[in-house]
Amino acid sequence: MAITDVKEIIKQAAQQEEKAHKFYTDALKYVKDAAARLWIKELADEELKHKDMLQKFDASKITNFKPSKKIHDLHITEYLVDKDIAEIKDFQDVLIVAMKKEQKSYNFYVGMAKSADNADIKKLCKILAQEELKHKHKLELYYDDIVFKED
Repeated sequence: MAITDVKEIIKQAAQQEEKAHKFYTDALKYVKDAAARLWIKELADEELKHKDMLQKFDASKITNFKPSKKIHDLHITEYLVDKDIAEIKDFQDVLIVAMKKEQKSYNFYVGMAKSADNADIKKLCKILAQEELKHKHKLELYYDDIVFKED
């Protein structure tokens, strides 16, 4: 029974990765800078790789997985105002929306882990939360390097 629940979480996580991919490809309509467009395409490709990895994930081996090393959270996202995709005007806006999306995904998996009764589900949710935090961290580093240097 636990495996079925784990499989459902993996399926939902893969759907979230697909939505993230669509966000990045949609964001390309709003960004004209060539370097920024290249980076957004890279982010979109990364989301597809995550989706593929999740779809190939062997849920029966969840007990063998360990969360990755601790990720340092820069907490930049917490100080930024969320935007709707229709409000995107430039690469900075794309980064803000992307960081907010990663934060929401992280919070979702942390909440799931806390409320899960099943040890496998709890472990999977912690692993997925760490992955989302890694994505957010990467975006925050980029935001810090690019946007804060420009200000």
